[in-house]
Amino acid sequence: MHKASFRPLLLLSLLAVLAACGDQPTREPLSREDAQELKSNILETNKYLVAALGNPTNVVTTNTVGGQVFPAPVANLILASGLDAQSISCTASTTPSNPQDQDQDSIPLQATFAVDCRVGITYLKGKVALQDRDDNDPKSGYTLNTDQYELSFNTGTANQSGLKLDLDLEINRKNPNYDIRYNFYFEAYKPGKRYSQRYNYTAAYVPDDPEHPFVGGTLNYNGALEYRTPSRYYLLQGRATNLRYLRSCTSTFVGGSFSLTDSRDNRLDVVYNGCGNVTVTYNGEAL
Repeated sequence: MHKASFRPLLLLSLLAVLAACGDQPTREPLSREDAQELKSNILETNKYLVAALGNPTNVVTTNTVGGQVFPAPVANLILASGLDAQSISCTASTTPSNPQDQDQDSIPLQATFAVDCRVGITYLKGKVALQDRDDNDPKSGYTLNTDQYELSFNTGTANQSGLKLDLDLEINRKNPNYDIRYNFYFEAYKPGKRYSQRYNYTAAYVPDDPEHPFVGGTLNYNGALEYRTPSRYYLLQGRATNLRYLRSCTSTFVGGSFSLTDSRDNRLDVVYNGCGNVTVTYNGEAL
């Protein structure tokens, strides 16, 4: 009787240990195949990370989102999906918790923008919440958060694929510079396969011109990146060195470098040589 009562506790303890062990990052080296997929995902996420730094003192009007006027960080994030502006059909709505804009920087005190767009069987759906850090200071920064943001290709078919984005961005002024906190989850999926990244870090941002802080600038940061493939979970150490941002480039950073290192010191390097000009190597060999 004593043994019988002990077995359930032993079983529960064993299951707890197995569950914990099953979610530990691998000590195996980053394979070249996984590095190749990671390269593709990094280049895709670049578009959204750059878009989220849209100039907060400007607005973009585009028929891509129903011809409505949106604050630049929201409009640029939608445009980052790459859907054709001439053939897209969208519905969009705005829910202002507090629509005031006392400092006239085109950033509302608090508002949520919902979009539902399609081109054939390609869909873009989600919400973007935007909030001014200080509505009395046009250079104060802002927060941006996405909710259920997904771009789906071949929707409803056997070969459906897509992207999911959960991006939380917080820009805080440290006069004359800024701290930018990124917390993002990005997932690329296709039939039978899913690849995801999770990254949480705070970047030091130095604007080229403090009077127009988000026209251009430089970012530096360190942080750990979780990378999951269908069969592996990697924990990689990331470092961005003099990463150059220009508002005029909507696809990539334009200078500097970003590196990821695994537990065996295998290294993936991303070097930005200009807008859309990116070199990626793994252990010194081109991917």
